[in-house]
Amino acid sequence: MDTQLLRAIQQENAELKDEVSRLRDYMHALQSLNHAIQQLLSEKDLMKLLDRTLYYAMTVLDCADGALLLSDEEKGGLVFVLVQGEVREKLPGYRIRRNEGIAGWVAEHCEPVIVNNTRADHRFSARVDQAFNFQTNSMVCVPLVARGKVLGVIEVLNKSGGKEFAEADQDLLSILAFIAAIALDDLARAPE
Repeated sequence: MDTQLLRAIQQENAELKDEVSRLRDYMHALQSLNHAIQQLLSEKDLMKLLDRTLYYAMTVLDCADGALLLSDEEKGGLVFVLVQGEVREKLPGYRIRRNEGIAGWVAEHCEPVIVNNTRADHRFSARVDQAFNFQTNSMVCVPLVARGKVLGVIEVLNKSGGKEFAEADQDLLSILAFIAAIALDDLARAPE
């Protein structure tokens, strides 16, 4: 057999193995997402709903850090309501302007975004990183939208193993955010 043909076959085999591995990871993420959706839709406590949403977002996307920010209609801007990871004790309650940083951009434009090199992105604001001695390298951020209104954003940071976020990560997080926003809106409208 021709050496060049053998190398081509070996290369194709390696690429197929990588693709099968990615598909397995994606199927696992879909199974986790399905479980998360079932849990979120049955939750009746607001803080538990938000906590579970962030937990599932980080689990499905394999990240150690994440935050859920809600819109503050009275004072304007976004407020870090829940934080998981390295700065979980310090960051809740911290406020950013509605148009500040990537999270502010997502809230303002109502569009999800993937940034695999935050320092090179013009929308990134290092203010939070500097204030809390943190390093954001990459992120996926999606809006929480119900009835055409942005309720907040979910951001997951620094994918495990230094891997880059992919469009599939953004899609999975967008689905989770959509379900969470509906559940959040339903809870807010439920009679006491």
